[in-house]
Amino acid sequence: MSSPDTPAPPVVTEVRATSCAVTYLPPRRDGGAPVIGYILERCTPGPDSKWIRVNDTPVTDLQYTIDNLTPVTEYVFRVAAVNKIQTGNFSEMSLKITTVVKPDKPGQPEVIKVIGTSVYLQWTAPCSNGGADITEYIVMFSTTDKPIRVSADTNSDPLSYTMRNQLQPYTIYTFSIAAVNRIDQGPWSDWTESTMTFAGKDERLL
Repeated sequence: MSSPDTPAPPVVTEVRATSCAVTYLPPRRDGGAPVIGYILERCTPGPDSKWIRVNDTPVTDLQYTIDNLTPVTEYVFRVAAVNKIQTGNFSEMSLKITTVVKPDKPGQPEVIKVIGTSVYLQWTAPCSNGGADITEYIVMFSTTDKPIRVSADTNSDPLSYTMRNQLQPYTIYTFSIAAVNRIDQGPWSDWTESTMTFAGKDERLL
């Protein structure tokens, strides 16, 4: 009897701010004794990187949730199979992942133009997207408790949105923006200065 074969590199899913799930397959050969579990290690890539043991007791399942990770940090993982004789060699490392948090708040929006009950807004992207692409922005205006989800070109600078004919005439409004990534919505931006609408509808593109 001998140690188990080296498993294939693990696959990382369900990446969160401080945790992720690591999935792996049994080795091709168990070394003549049944595999009793798996040992996982993690590493933060870099010139002084070191592999750190995740679990001291072999995990019997083929998936393991790793906690206590640092937010917005790159990690790779590897796995080794264990039988009653000894621990086999560690696999090649997984694909690199980055732990994800909510995005920061966007820059304070600015009302660029008002045409009747339509308002043209501009703002800048948050300093950090939290480690994941921003998928959308949410616009809140002060006279409602129902924010509006909007699509914006996340590569443009500044970002913009036209709230077309959705407001009441002769009403004072302020606006705030929040960014959203695959984890959650980030904090609201600072509010704009007060802006008054007037009568009429925008029949043109702003």
